[in-house]
Amino acid sequence: MSTVTESLRARKAHAVSGERRVKMQPHPGQELFLKSPARYRVLICHRRWGKDWVCIRDLLAKAQHWSAEPRENLVPRVHIGVIYPTYELATEFWEALKAMVPAQDVKRKLESKPMVMEMAYGATIRVRSGDDPDKLVGAGYDLLIMGESARMREEAWHTVRPCLASPGRKGLAVFQTTPRGMDWNHRLYLRGQDAAFPDWESWNVPYYRSDMRTRHALANPYVDQARIQEDRVTYPDRWFRQEYMAEFLSGEGAVFRCVRKRIAPPPSPPQSPIVAGVDLAKHRDFTVCTAFDGQGRMLDIERMQQLPYQQQAERICGFLIRHRVSKVVVESNGPGDPVCEMLERDMHERRTGFSTACRLIPFLTTATSKRQMIDRLVVAFERAQISILNDPQLVNEFEAFSVAQTAAGHERFSAPEGGFDDCVMSCALAWTELGNRPILLSWPDPSDLDDLANDTWWEMD
Repeated sequence: MSTVTESLRARKAHAVSGERRVKMQPHPGQELFLKSPARYRVLICHRRWGKDWVCIRDLLAKAQHWSAEPRENLVPRVHIGVIYPTYELATEFWEALKAMVPAQDVKRKLESKPMVMEMAYGATIRVRSGDDPDKLVGAGYDLLIMGESARMREEAWHTVRPCLASPGRKGLAVFQTTPRGMDWNHRLYLRGQDAAFPDWESWNVPYYRSDMRTRHALANPYVDQARIQEDRVTYPDRWFRQEYMAEFLSGEGAVFRCVRKRIAPPPSPPQSPIVAGVDLAKHRDFTVCTAFDGQGRMLDIERMQQLPYQQQAERICGFLIRHRVSKVVVESNGPGDPVCEMLERDMHERRTGFSTACRLIPFLTTATSKRQMIDRLVVAFERAQISILNDPQLVNEFEAFSVAQTAAGHERFSAPEGGFDDCVMSCALAWTELGNRPILLSWPDPSDLDDLANDTWWEMD
């Protein structure tokens, strides 16, 4: 039977019988959370732990239990609030909530903003977005759930916190999220670990234990380990440590590690195809050309500064001819368009210098595309899929390239103030094309473990 058919039959059965469409027994970590008597609970877990599900189970049990208490002077009898960073995430929680509530328990549902479910036994559950903290001012809550709170501004918590002090209300709060740096959620987590705050309790649940070889006792045992292994190989170590190891990582730090271990002389002979990346200068920066062979080994690097566009195009064209480049990825931002046009014209006029046709690929660099191509290059360094030349400027740029957290909580990749990242960006541009090819994976030698945090080369159990 197809999954779609099963889903449709389940929905029909739910409509007729009023039974829950979603049933699942809590795993050990969820059991520990559900049994906690703390007023404030901070749940920092790996992705796919089941944070939404356990919060729904918790709020439904509390709503029904509290509704049986004498509360005639409270309207509604029980008031539960759920806040997510965006309306889209709030909607996902709302859909999961509807799937877990028996139809006979629901008196009325309002699908508007905020989404409201009125229960037959007198409780009201209100699901809303926290993207505008000023709109969170309102009635008091018996229970407040702040979902994916690391993606939410601390201002949202400060705005809604007085709602937990209303007379007659229980005033409980749950913060559940995967970490995103040393933010305000980290401070709440530390409070839950401090005996001086008995009303607080916190958990930090990675998928793997500290030795990264056995699953953590409180981890979700239903997560597909094969997919985790695939993510470990595909994405940067920093990303994996945050999403699956649930680590609070510093907002600032070096991006590329094992840089000097990736230094190697140019191959002789190089393996085709030869791919180049060109990062064009805007003001005081350098225009940088780098070339790699088909196995990710750097062949050459050329830097130029404060040259007219036409002269830059001529030198770039000479670089491409000299190394018989078959594909060149050129940043199209700023001066990119005119230089690309000049370069295409020069390549056409000097086509006899190319053994094969050289394809020019424009690349628009945005905050999103920059992060993506840097992430791919980081993976290449961590997996020893790339080698670079022993060029002092190149090596220094890679070692100085860092990530910083903005005031909005986003990560920004760049060189330190006053520095350059043109060589890094040129290599990243080349890797956007070269990284799409199947490249022989060569694992690093054991000494690389000294440069990588937390023994990141591990075995799946």
